[in-house]
Amino acid sequence: MDPKKGNTSFNPELFIRDHLAGYRTELANRRTLLAYIRTVVALVAGALVFIRFWDHPLVVCLGWTLLPISALLLIQGFRSYRKINQIVRLEEEQTGETNGPFFEHTHHTEENERRW
Repeated sequence: MDPKKGNTSFNPELFIRDHLAGYRTELANRRTLLAYIRTVVALVAGALVFIRFWDHPLVVCLGWTLLPISALLLIQGFRSYRKINQIVRLEEEQTGETNGPFFEHTHHTEENERRW
């Protein structure tokens, strides 16, 4: 094959690898969101312990400061998740792949099941 002409033939191995890359991206995006949520839960728990069980005003103030910080972190986590989702979904729509992991209206039809 002439390298100047490019690869014009269909390569199923490449297609499957690219398709699976979409699933890996989706799973990594979900793991990142779960890490944000786990961090927020830990911050809220720490803040409540500081507020409830310490009598020193500086520690109580630190606890009250951690609560809005954890809320902002949760919002940032959801924004990041949605941003990555939208970017990859747009990429799938541009390439014409409408049955990928990011496409919201994925239907499991017999044709899709036979294909994979």
